[in-house]
Amino acid sequence: MSSESWTRGPSPDVPALTIRWEGLVIVLDAVTLNAVVRRATRSIPEIRQILIEPESGRLNVTARVRKGISVPLRLHMTSLRLKDGFLGFYLEEARAFKFLRFPKWILRRVVEKLPEGMAFYYPEDRVFVLNLSSLLPADLTLHIREVVCENGEMRFIFGPSQYRLNNFFADIESDPFELD
Repeated sequence: MSSESWTRGPSPDVPALTIRWEGLVIVLDAVTLNAVVRRATRSIPEIRQILIEPESGRLNVTARVRKGISVPLRLHMTSLRLKDGFLGFYLEEARAFKFLRFPKWILRRVVEKLPEGMAFYYPEDRVFVLNLSSLLPADLTLHIREVVCENGEMRFIFGPSQYRLNNFFADIESDPFELD
C-alpha cells in the first residue's frame, strides 16, 4: 500500500470513521438459541416449554402452551431478515398437535407481554418482527445474505456491512488515540 493511499482518505461513497466488512459468518448453536428464547419467554405463563431446532433448512420451534390444557405447537420459520434493527421471519407452517392450524392468539399474547414496540405480528401475512434496535448499536448497518439452519445450528451469512465510529468516539470520555 503506498503512502499516497493513506493521505487520500476513504472513497467518496464511504463515510470517514467507518469499519466495513464482508463475508462474516455468525453461528448460534441450538443450546444458545434455546437459552435465549427461554429467557425471553419466561414472563409468559402460558408457555410451559419451548425447544428450538435448526435443521434441514428450517428453524423448528416446539412449544407446550397452556390455555386450559397443555398444547404442543410446531412452527417452521423461514425468510429471516434483519433490516434497520428489525428482525423478521415468515411462519411457513404452524401446527398444534401436528395437525391443527396454529392458534393466532399465542403470538398475539407473546407480543402483548413484551415491552411496547419490541415485537409486531402480522397474522394475515404470517410475519413476526422483533425490534432489536435497542440491543444493536444505532450506527451498525448489517446485511444478512443468508440464514442457514442445519446440523443443530443457525448460520447468519453477512454481506457488506458497516459500523460508524463517530458516536462511539463521542461517547467515550477520553480519546484512546491521544498521547498522555
